[in-house]
Amino acid sequence: MNNDFYPEIPDHIKGLIKSGEITDEIFLDKEGVWYHNNEKFSNTRIIEFFNKSINITASGEYVIHYGNHTYPVTVEDAPVFITGVIFSGFGNFETIQLNLSTGENENLDCSTLFVKENNSLYCMVRDGKLLAKFKRSPSFHILERLEEDSIGRYHLFLCGKKFELKRELE
Repeated sequence: MNNDFYPEIPDHIKGLIKSGEITDEIFLDKEGVWYHNNEKFSNTRIIEFFNKSINITASGEYVIHYGNHTYPVTVEDAPVFITGVIFSGFGNFETIQLNLSTGENENLDCSTLFVKENNSLYCMVRDGKLLAKFKRSPSFHILERLEEDSIGRYHLFLCGKKFELKRELE
């Protein structure tokens, strides 16, 4: 996948939405559940397609992008979810591979880890392009390495390094 590419919503789709001719809303909730006009999707093939096709425009709008087709979606929290983590190696040679809801795998950039006020763990994926939220189990595997220092800051010891776990205010 080319991470330098940003799809754009076609002008004719923007016009149809603005005029009210298209009122369909595709929505991804904070738990990673897809909806169409407030109805939960149940077809796993559609859900997998949306998860694989999620992207972001240069202006920060989330979209489903496939081939030459781009359609805006509403994302409540994060567009990508981390469904698993695999630790390999140790010390400076340790790597942490993330299993993403997009079907992709990539190595964790530990410097992008942070916690929001909802106490959920997040990081950036696709070379810092998309926000990803850790599902509960993968989050616990990462947070097993959490330590608090004498002044109340939290640090993670990952890949042979110490990372301060930042808290982002919403």
